[in-house]
Amino acid sequence: MSAGQDNTPGSSGAAPTSIQVGDAMFAYTRTGSGPALVIVHGVGGHKEDWAGVAAAFADRNTVYAVDMLGFGGSSRDAELTIPAQAAAIDALLTAEGVTSADLIGNSVGGWVTATFAATYPAKTGKLVVVDPAGFAAMFEGEAPVNLFPDNLDQMKALLAHVLASDFAHTDGFATQALAALETNGERVLAPRLFPALIASPKLEEVMPKITAPTLVIWGEEDKLFPVALAPYIGSLTPGAVVQTIPAASHFPQVDQPEAFIAAVSAFLR
Repeated sequence: MSAGQDNTPGSSGAAPTSIQVGDAMFAYTRTGSGPALVIVHGVGGHKEDWAGVAAAFADRNTVYAVDMLGFGGSSRDAELTIPAQAAAIDALLTAEGVTSADLIGNSVGGWVTATFAATYPAKTGKLVVVDPAGFAAMFEGEAPVNLFPDNLDQMKALLAHVLASDFAHTDGFATQALAALETNGERVLAPRLFPALIASPKLEEVMPKITAPTLVIWGEEDKLFPVALAPYIGSLTPGAVVQTIPAASHFPQVDQPEAFIAAVSAFLR
């Protein structure tokens, strides 16, 4: 789901653009100048959710914030597997003439960027995965919440799992988030998305292949993927560094933007 609010200082209004990837359109924004930095959202998120983070790095990076295939301005009928998402990023870098990029991915976006780093090592500088999805245990048993809520109570339950900030725990915010889901057309993805994720290589297969310097960030209050998973996920990639962020949930870039930006900045420089 979309975080729905950007608390990050210095939010930017980068102009959207897109490229053709096979039969699909792959949408993204480009802002700033300097070495390439690619940012990938999670399920229900959008490139606009990262505007503040993009602005924070735009003075030293050319920042590409993407809409995953199926989401936002990208084609709904595209292939939704994680390798297909990683291949779309590769196509974006090729189209932009970028030979290597640092990457940040949150939730399913973390799975995508980890898969990219394992598949395209020569094109990967440094990697930041944030509360990543895609570990094998995620697919055991019933999901704790509906990621495509059908009503207000389900949306409130989802928000309680993924955001620690007070603004997200009101009826008004939940109503706004549910209305956005109803209008963006992404609910149609649900029947196709989860089979595509199940069919994709999991982090246990992907992350041991990563050779890029890797930072694993985890919100200490994440109720969707508990912080106890952080050391395990970090151990999958040799030399990975694990950092937790207090008073943050599944979207630490929203709950604690300054702490998040500080952690990423220290790692990328």
